[in-house]
Amino acid sequence: MTSEDFVRIFYSNFSPGIDWANIDEIAWMFEEGLFGLNSQAIATNDQFLERVDLVVNPKYGLIKNGESFEHMALKSLAKDYLVEYFDIAENKIKMEYPLIGFEVDVIDEDLCFPTECGDTSALKLEKYLSLSNTKKMLILPYPHSEDIKVFEFVANPRFFEYINHKHQFLNQKNAKLR
Repeated sequence: MTSEDFVRIFYSNFSPGIDWANIDEIAWMFEEGLFGLNSQAIATNDQFLERVDLVVNPKYGLIKNGESFEHMALKSLAKDYLVEYFDIAENKIKMEYPLIGFEVDVIDEDLCFPTECGDTSALKLEKYLSLSNTKKMLILPYPHSEDIKVFEFVANPRFFEYINHKHQFLNQKNAKLR
């Protein structure tokens, strides 16, 4: 997978603020086998549009907090995915949960499956996969008339070796600047 492939996952709306340095590092880490990546379609575009209609309908009790209906629909599908594929009880899933300086869109109570929907910072991959509880980081990009896909990132042992080495290097570099 190329950097452009990862841009389509992390920045599906092709926002102007693409973090190319982190995207290129992610592409390199993937080439080096530092993490595994799987994807699968979880809903058709028609099912996504139906879900958008559901979140728009006030009778379902969903409240729009400055986010798009499309984003809310993706979060709803992400919640369903955690319930169906990881057997997490619906009442054990949190939305907009504060996690290491970010707010993760959807996550289980045990913090094993941080899930981002739509556009997300590429930096979150390194941060979330580095957490001891994380089993997989999931991303559901905006679909743009395709099926809804979930991308599952899983750290390999070499990922942790690389991150530790990177942090040591940056700490030494910063210490020299003081």
